[in-house]
Amino acid sequence: MSCRHAPVDTAVVRVTGEDAAAFLQGQCAADLRGVVLADALWLNRKGRVLAHTVVAKEADGSFLLLGPHLRADELIAIVTANVIADDVVATDETARWDRGVVWGGAPSLAGAHVFATRRYGVDAWDVLVPVGAPLPGAPGAFAELAAHRLAAGVPAVPADCGPGEFPQECGLDAWVSHTKGCYLGQEVMARIQSMGSLRRILRRVEGPVAVGQELRTPEGKVVGVVRSAAGEVGLALVSVDLAEGSVVGAVRLGAPARMPAR
Repeated sequence: MSCRHAPVDTAVVRVTGEDAAAFLQGQCAADLRGVVLADALWLNRKGRVLAHTVVAKEADGSFLLLGPHLRADELIAIVTANVIADDVVATDETARWDRGVVWGGAPSLAGAHVFATRRYGVDAWDVLVPVGAPLPGAPGAFAELAAHRLAAGVPAVPADCGPGEFPQECGLDAWVSHTKGCYLGQEVMARIQSMGSLRRILRRVEGPVAVGQELRTPEGKVVGVVRSAAGEVGLALVSVDLAEGSVVGAVRLGAPARMPAR
């Protein structure tokens, strides 16, 4: 099958400086040691999700950060919030690139940056090409990828998991390291891992669903909210007491959302 592409609104920021590697390692929830490509969550001190980035280590020692659904100034503010005396510089490179996502076949394009991702539940690639250069493959509809993602029960940031949620509530455990040492929000992550004290969970749902829809019991109690939807499939953040197979109104609850490993 030939690949297809769709443009995406992704910030591109390059982080440079002598302290860049150590600084990023101490701020995000991913373990960046010994890897050239990683998905990183940026948490606040309470362990809530501020952002997701793809982090790629470049041959020159700098780091290229891709921030889906973020403006560059927002991403830079999050990444550099705790820079004090560190030799760390974050530069907006978004205007240098046309940004897209490719699926349906591996892209091949000279001069492009290509990063494999499982964020859509199917094999896909984040792609950066110089402004004006064509994205590989035929034009496709991003809605197709969104449908694949929801069918597979894969969560997205910030649609399903944002500043009000813990990563573990939304199936983003794969993006949280418990062995790397200290980072912002690490104490909360450790407490959740040891105690497992979550009150909500993101589940795949089927039925007549729409983003923002409240799921109510016959008594009128709100037990969940739909966060993403496409057709009659979606993801909803619901009470952890509701088991798979439960029916709330006309909506059936499915398996917990889960991010596949990269």
